[in-house]
Amino acid sequence: MQVGDRQEALADMHRDHRPGLLAFFLRRVHNHSEAEDLTQEVFARIAAMDDVEMRRADAYIFQVAANLLRDRARRMAVRRDFAAGARAIDGRGVDPIDPHRVAAGREAVHILRAGLEDLPERTRQIFLLFRYEQLDYRTIAESFGISSSAVQKHVYRAMAYLVDRLGEAE
Repeated sequence: MQVGDRQEALADMHRDHRPGLLAFFLRRVHNHSEAEDLTQEVFARIAAMDDVEMRRADAYIFQVAANLLRDRARRMAVRRDFAAGARAIDGRGVDPIDPHRVAAGREAVHILRAGLEDLPERTRQIFLLFRYEQLDYRTIAESFGISSSAVQKHVYRAMAYLVDRLGEAE
């Protein structure tokens, strides 16, 4: 089959079968743009056939369409199963190793370290005693000779500053 004849045969097939294929897909996927994409994929697959198969394409154009729907259903099932597995992992508190999340976590740690260095010495010490050593306000207040409310204010200022630093990085 010559190139011109091949293109004409494809154009004829497109004209004759496109409305039926589109209706076939719309009844099954209920999404017009997806039905258009699937219809176009049928014609792309037929265009990729060799000349002998192309001559018989009219006979099994809807078989190609049905195969596309089966492929779509399999892909959707794989995606659904993956999403369900990811939700199950999230529910258990397991953090999947994702390079983007690892990089974002490292960046956040770097920002927090730099932010801690920027805090006034006393505020940094009080914050670290409270957050990392998990000392209560009263104990920290006694060791610094200040009130518990002053300790709370130092912790609040440190948290607000660090949150602002993280927010600026996004």
